[in-house]
Amino acid sequence: MNTTHATTVDARAVLAALADRWDAGDGHGYGELFTPDATYVQFNGVLLNGRREIADMHDLMFRTMLYGTRLVTHEIESVRMIGEDHAVVVSTGAALFPWQKEVTPKRLSRQTLILERRGGRWLVAGFQNSRIKPFPTSGPLFEVAAKAVRLRVDRARRAA
Repeated sequence: MNTTHATTVDARAVLAALADRWDAGDGHGYGELFTPDATYVQFNGVLLNGRREIADMHDLMFRTMLYGTRLVTHEIESVRMIGEDHAVVVSTGAALFPWQKEVTPKRLSRQTLILERRGGRWLVAGFQNSRIKPFPTSGPLFEVAAKAVRLRVDRARRAA
């Protein structure tokens, strides 16, 4: 884990609290770990605005598509303090179903959390979750795709 400044936030504790509420299927308790005006971007790009919307969506998901899942933090990649009361945390993890024993590359996501200390308590003010799907930068498929893009761009430029 990389830290730029002396860390005054225990990122593991924040992530553990999120996991505890998630694992209990407690959508409203999960929402309480966010600021009232938090923003939350789900892995599929859906934007949730505010603690209430975050709580309601997770309550629904814990009763349906995420029923019985547990939240696993794979790694905390970095913690960067922004002043005394704000931090940016980047971590990896996944929601696992009961039949899954470990995080597979297909399910691994990267999260960016913006933490804010309010009333002596660290809350999540912003959350972005993205599936990790490495973009190829070499090999035959990359070369074909790069040539196709160049041809289309050149054609569009000539037509303009």
